[in-house]
Amino acid sequence: MRCIIWGALEYPLMNRRDFVKTAAGAILADTWTSRLSRAVVEAPADLVLWSGKVATVDREFSFAEAVAVRGDRIIAVGANRDAERLIVPDTRVIELDGRLVVPGFIDAHAHLEGYALSLLHLDLRDTRSFAEIAGMVSAEARKHAPGEWILGRSWDQNDWEAKDMPTHGVLTEAAPRNPVWLVRVDGHAGIANRAAMERCGITPRTISPEGGEILRAPDGSPTGVFVDAAMHLIALHIPEPSPERLAGAIAAASDNCLAAGLTCVHDAGVSPETIALYKRLIDGDRLGIRVYAMLGDPGSGDAAAYFTANRVAGYANSRLEVRSVKLLMDGALGSRGAALFEPYTDRPGYTGLLTTTPERALAVSRAALETGFQACIHAIGDRANHLVLDAYERALRARPASDHRFRIEHAQTVSPADIPRFAALGVIPSMQPTHATSDMPWAEARLGPERIKGSYAWRKFLDYGSIIPCGSDFPVESINPLLGFYAAVTREDLSGNPPGGWRPEECMTRVEALRGFTAWAAYAAFQDSILGSIEPGKFADMVVLSRDILTIAPGGIPATVPDYTIVGGKVRYERRT
Repeated sequence: MRCIIWGALEYPLMNRRDFVKTAAGAILADTWTSRLSRAVVEAPADLVLWSGKVATVDREFSFAEAVAVRGDRIIAVGANRDAERLIVPDTRVIELDGRLVVPGFIDAHAHLEGYALSLLHLDLRDTRSFAEIAGMVSAEARKHAPGEWILGRSWDQNDWEAKDMPTHGVLTEAAPRNPVWLVRVDGHAGIANRAAMERCGITPRTISPEGGEILRAPDGSPTGVFVDAAMHLIALHIPEPSPERLAGAIAAASDNCLAAGLTCVHDAGVSPETIALYKRLIDGDRLGIRVYAMLGDPGSGDAAAYFTANRVAGYANSRLEVRSVKLLMDGALGSRGAALFEPYTDRPGYTGLLTTTPERALAVSRAALETGFQACIHAIGDRANHLVLDAYERALRARPASDHRFRIEHAQTVSPADIPRFAALGVIPSMQPTHATSDMPWAEARLGPERIKGSYAWRKFLDYGSIIPCGSDFPVESINPLLGFYAAVTREDLSGNPPGGWRPEECMTRVEALRGFTAWAAYAAFQDSILGSIEPGKFADMVVLSRDILTIAPGGIPATVPDYTIVGGKVRYERRT
């Protein structure tokens, strides 16, 4: 069935040509009319978004009244009256009533499989104490047979009155006969109870692995907290969910993304087995979003051969793409694993963790250039960012590439001298706006008043000529891109604090924030020719929003919801009222 989406604009419509010339900027009604006239002869539209405010996010950030779609592609963008010519008898009509249409939101850094798994586990987000978590675990233990694992995700000691890292005592009491493993919100630390540590052979003599730390009590015994590489000492012993259960969770995660307005996610670090599962879900039409997947660390083998063997180009009309690799240079700031030049302000003498070596980052970057792959390296601390930039610079000096689009994932705390190096080297800072508003209550305590000036420094990056593809890092943060948009333009929490924003000089404009979640994210995945804006020839990935996030008061942005999410010309989500 063909579909038209239409309604009444919130602007006067007595002269639609004037609307196109003013609100739509460079779009000319006469040119669009002739284009549509040809389109009518060649092919009618299957979908028309009609009488709305269409933010095309093209180069001029122009606006239009209507969008015409045939199959999975946009065939025309422009004036309302001309779109009517594309209607045929079997066209379906849906009223818009002037709502804003934007390109489908793209999350430039997320963990789809991790989010799917989190749907199967205890959700510990927004807990107010470790005792509250222990109560949740105790209740869960009553549902499990002795010896079965209890898993959870997203605790954050910074949300508790006692902000020190927890110890396993109350967790051991809550589930003495079940191994328990609860991952911190950032995914870079976890806490195990005694049963889990015994199951995994952890004793006071267990040595912290390189790139990780086992936190210890004054007597040397493990507290239960394992940071970064040390997490593997527990995680490797946890049984994997069945393929059927995992597939169902990923399908549910995809549906949740669509309901949030996401049409594509950059999945930061997946295995070949997960890629094969994504293909099966796509083939069965159970994965409605597009996935730009980064391969996980290739290990000690031949990286170039690994990349070549696992590349996926435009699978199922670009529903899945694999041409990038994700490495971890350091840990996270919240668990004090981010690698810093100088010690943490709130942990004297400690500078964090390097989870890989500069030499390895260089070798993987060289292999990426050799095979046409994209390197995407996680770096949060200023030292980690510096080392990744050095590795990229050395790799590019040895093998110049004009369009490599190498990325640093997070670029969270960067030395002032290194910020201009991103644009100079063509390295893309892939950043997550809600990290700033989540971290602002404690970030300065970690870094001090001077170092914080190079943290979450969006305006500085933009002023030096970088683009910022925006993401969420879900399940670390919410999957809702509108919360990221709100954080980017306000730097306030959902209660409006602090008034005027935390370090407001680093805010993005609304145009920049929308580009960050659309056109810039598409560019960061080499997909700017097919995604990221509403232009003829591109895939018809669009979102119809309940409010105009470009003009409403900032406080109204978080309450905005998608009314329709369209992927490849197909309505994948429709809000029921």
